[in-house]
Amino acid sequence: MRWMRFTLPLLLLISPLAFGQKQYTEGACLLLQHQMVQFAAQPNSHNYQSAKREVDNHCQNPIPAPEHELNLTNAPAKANAATPVQTASNNTVVTPQPASTVTPSTPLQTKQLPPKFDMGAMMFGLFTPYLPYIIGFVLLGLLPGLVITVLFGNKAKFLGAMAERSLHKLLLKQLPMSYKHYRNLVLQTAQGDLTEVDHLIISPFGIFVLEVKNYQGWIFGNEKQPEWTVQHFRRKHRFMNPLRQNYKHTEAVKHVLGLTADDAGKVHPLVVFSPRAAFKTPMPDNVLHLDQTGDYINQYYQQCFSDEQLRQFSARLNIAATSRKALSKLHLEQVKAKKAA
Repeated sequence: MRWMRFTLPLLLLISPLAFGQKQYTEGACLLLQHQMVQFAAQPNSHNYQSAKREVDNHCQNPIPAPEHELNLTNAPAKANAATPVQTASNNTVVTPQPASTVTPSTPLQTKQLPPKFDMGAMMFGLFTPYLPYIIGFVLLGLLPGLVITVLFGNKAKFLGAMAERSLHKLLLKQLPMSYKHYRNLVLQTAQGDLTEVDHLIISPFGIFVLEVKNYQGWIFGNEKQPEWTVQHFRRKHRFMNPLRQNYKHTEAVKHVLGLTADDAGKVHPLVVFSPRAAFKTPMPDNVLHLDQTGDYINQYYQQCFSDEQLRQFSARLNIAATSRKALSKLHLEQVKAKKAA
């Protein structure tokens, strides 16, 4: 056991030298850490793994950078004291005096600065692999708005078209097959101008003229007010009284179909709002929500038009539907002219 007294201290002494890792300088460690940050978005890459391994093994206790003096010239330094000279004549030692005294300049010292940390480069390196996905998501977000602008012109027209389409699908399900359904008809009034009807239903039990409003928010208004108000959060918007607007449509339908004053009670104007609209004032007559439209029309069951009259109505409306594109262009020109005036 005596040999262990000497072996154990010897092992403790040489173990740091045997198992210790060589440490890098501070500058080298900073470069390795910068490489880790640059490739942090790719932890499985060779660049990141090698830099991390070097930092873990050789940068636990980095060696500080030494400070060196900067020599600006290779010329030897002059002696501060004069060298004694011995003459041959009388062996007298003569000490020459220096012509001038030169004050040595203070030597310059250089210090190794750590590399400057670039936050922009680091962030760019992190997000570079995800740039295609980010650009794709941005394009997907902008694409619906571009399609709406190209096809409809603005969001309001798009929402109106969606509400009219929803109502059309609902009426097809809830109304009998014998009912004739027309959409977006441009009809001529008795005064000669044009107006567009959102929905027109022809049935043996009456004619229904529908004006669709796809507003979202609180609705304020009654049948006597020229303008109604819709409020969505803090935004308010005024719009024309839809009952008055639909009155013009109803008169145009009567004119095109050749109805007399005795048939006035057989034409029913309706204003249909989307389910997103909530009335904060009493809802006027002939105003309802979209999901109530089918039940409202089906409540009329007494026949008031003959089959021959219905065929005549359909023939006249089919002519208007055929020429809708040309009439819509003319109607748009009339609207622009009125706004300009």
